[in-house]
Amino acid sequence: MAATSPRAPQELGPGGKALWRAITKDYELNAVQQVQLVEACRAKDRLDKLDLILRGDADTWVDLVHRTQTEDYEIRIDDALAKANATGNLLKQLLAALRLPDEEGKKPQQRGGARGSYKPTAAPSGKTAASSGKVSSLDRARAAKSGA
Repeated sequence: MAATSPRAPQELGPGGKALWRAITKDYELNAVQQVQLVEACRAKDRLDKLDLILRGDADTWVDLVHRTQTEDYEIRIDDALAKANATGNLLKQLLAALRLPDEEGKKPQQRGGARGSYKPTAAPSGKTAASSGKVSSLDRARAAKSGA
């Protein structure tokens, strides 16, 4: 349990403040985790607004356009649903990045960074990769292109 819960940033909406309080009352966060939590709370507020748009007045996300040249009507649908899905995914990733311990006090596994490039497999001295039985996909593509 956190000794003293830091105050929620003033700009947060009700959903973001509720998320802030729920996490900071039980966990003591370092500076990096606090930044991640602020972003997660902002994402929660955006998600709440997008949900209101999607459940509310269709005029905010659907538009009927009349084309006078062709006398056709076109229905344009805002990408609020796609934004809501993306924001929901962002919120999930931010909360997972906090690596808060579970009920038993265990933290989720720490994932490593990028692996970098792989080293090519060296063929035994005096042999080529093809003669040693190790052929890369690039070697196969080159051989197919040359007709070999």
